[in-house]
Amino acid sequence: MPPRSRPYRHRPISAATAVGAFALVLPAINLIRLYTRGGSLLHLGYHCIISGVTFLFYGYDKMQSRNLQWRVKETTLHTLELLGGWPGALIGQHYFQHKTRKTAFQIPFWAIVVGWQVVWWAVWTGRITSH
Repeated sequence: MPPRSRPYRHRPISAATAVGAFALVLPAINLIRLYTRGGSLLHLGYHCIISGVTFLFYGYDKMQSRNLQWRVKETTLHTLELLGGWPGALIGQHYFQHKTRKTAFQIPFWAIVVGWQVVWWAVWTGRITSH
């Protein structure tokens, strides 16, 4: 008998997901500007890799949660977000429907997102340079 496929899981677009998607605009514009000015893909590559790793950690933590196994520490998830992986965390939260209702987790997460918006605004205005 062939294995049964999982039924489609509806992943609703919440207000938090919409705000998070909007929060991706400033970093995306800045990363494009940094590339066109310097020609280096270093910034883009770093943020893509750290976001990908963070996304995978969210998926692993969700899997561990379902299997009632040892979990990834919340401080590890927040550290990855702080290192620049917050876009991967945002996508992971939406895709895996993980850590979306836990207020004690969401407050530091959104503080990190706001902090990164401040950093990207400083890059945009020239207060922080990529040299």
